[in-house]
Amino acid sequence: MKKLFMSLVTAILAATASHSAEVTIYYDNSVTEWNSVKIHYWSNPETQWPGLDLQKVDDTVWAFTFDFDPSGLNGILFNNGSGDQTADYTAGVKAGHIYKGIGGKGAVTDMGEYSGTPVTGIPVVTADPASGARFTDELTVTLSATLDAAIYYTLDGTAATQSSTHYTAPIRLTETTTVNTLAVTAEGVTASQSFSYRKRTTVPVNGNSLNTDYYRVNPDGRTGSNRTVNAVFSRVSNDNRMCVADNALSNWTDDDLICQGVARDIAAAIRGRHEYPVVDSYAIYAAYDSENLYLGVQYVYTVWDLYGDGKDNNGRAKPYQMDGRLILAFDLDPDEEFEGILANGNTIWDADGQYNTFANGTDCLLFCSTKSTVGTPGLFFPDPDGNASYDARYCKNIPAPFYGCQDGLLPSIEHIWGQEKFGYDPEDLRTNDGFVDLIGEIDPKYHTFYEWKLPLATLGITEDYIRNTGIGVMVIDTYGQGATGATPYDPTVFDNADVAYSKDESSSAEKEDKDVFTYAHARIGKLAAQNGITNMPAAEDCDLSPVYYNLQGIEVARPAAGQIYICRRGNSASLVRF
Repeated sequence: MKKLFMSLVTAILAATASHSAEVTIYYDNSVTEWNSVKIHYWSNPETQWPGLDLQKVDDTVWAFTFDFDPSGLNGILFNNGSGDQTADYTAGVKAGHIYKGIGGKGAVTDMGEYSGTPVTGIPVVTADPASGARFTDELTVTLSATLDAAIYYTLDGTAATQSSTHYTAPIRLTETTTVNTLAVTAEGVTASQSFSYRKRTTVPVNGNSLNTDYYRVNPDGRTGSNRTVNAVFSRVSNDNRMCVADNALSNWTDDDLICQGVARDIAAAIRGRHEYPVVDSYAIYAAYDSENLYLGVQYVYTVWDLYGDGKDNNGRAKPYQMDGRLILAFDLDPDEEFEGILANGNTIWDADGQYNTFANGTDCLLFCSTKSTVGTPGLFFPDPDGNASYDARYCKNIPAPFYGCQDGLLPSIEHIWGQEKFGYDPEDLRTNDGFVDLIGEIDPKYHTFYEWKLPLATLGITEDYIRNTGIGVMVIDTYGQGATGATPYDPTVFDNADVAYSKDESSSAEKEDKDVFTYAHARIGKLAAQNGITNMPAAEDCDLSPVYYNLQGIEVARPAAGQIYICRRGNSASLVRF
């Protein structure tokens, strides 16, 4: 028993020593020549991108000290905090070793033990929240340091010194700020670090539509084209596409665009990047003639697990690689709407509760599979009680094939805008901050375009009705049962984006929560009337002072150049471009 007790004591002491040990590694900056060097590591624990600062030892050598045993990490990489980085290094971290990196995601090499003067006792400051966080009104930043070091800081952009403010309490920020710190140990060892925080400029919601520089609903007043689209669908075998839309990528141009969304605005970009396939709608196109409504939806692939599988280049991220749902919500009659709930209390295609519900004027829902021609797609209309129903009178089928897909990106799409970083706060989508062009991230063939041909008779509308009254459409992105994204934007798909899924905490609860859509559809044929505004001015009103509204019917004090507005004079109105 004594030997067993001593063995346990020895093991506990060893474990405690291992946990509290400080491990220093070094980085050879002679090739990358970065002005600053950061380390990003992941798995257990994980840093927030871009990581933590290294400290300069000499002209080419930088050092970093872990305050834990890093042997459990899955990987590390080095970067300059401004976009350039090395490749992942997953061979394990060794104390005292120096690692040489190559930029442009080049290899990291273990050069062996560092032969120079070892660095010990470098203090490391940690900020909560991490550098790069954005905030809406104000933010409180808490600093802590290893080695019981004193912290000095500045907020005016100057470097911190021992004459700067001594940190004794959390810092309150109300504007975009860089917090520069200096940590000083009792032995006089110092280390400088910086933490940056950006205040959002949120974009107001107009008429339940979000119009930023990147989200655009009916841009420049475009409502689709009154023309026939040469939609041709061909069944294919031994191919998960099942049905190819032969002409899809040549059928559509920017003139047909009715809604421009953004990429990476699905819950998986915030939590669950490892999940495939990826269903992320980016843009909607529309046209109509005397017989059919034609729709095109561009889906993009810009969400991937950077530190696991990387970018998928074998096509498994395609929406049609699973039996997923494609949902189109229509507003056909301005006087009707339904929630999309069956009489049994469940939502359509669900047997265990409510997931996707509507309070935005939706009165028709198309449910179909991401694998064209699989299953029985249905157009659901409200029954006399206002419920959705599988009864053939209220659930109409269209003979297949009436939709299909094609691999690729529509040629008229010159940019794919999306948030630069994964794991962002969904509030960032209501700003113009953090967006970059992702079009060069992956070959266009990894995106997917879907095309539909819907008979007007089945929808219960006519060409003249679309032209003179107009209809609306919204695309719902799903993964699992719940919505994980939408075009046009609707905040309901992000209200639980960073909450853990009940069956897998590594992915998002948006797959199973109840979403209630309240934001407006994109319009086809004619914009919806707002605030009693009509389309044509009367002659007797022409001498009255004009009042301007945006396309969502909200009054605008100072119209911007190049944009289309509704100009109201008295009881009449017209569209004008500034």
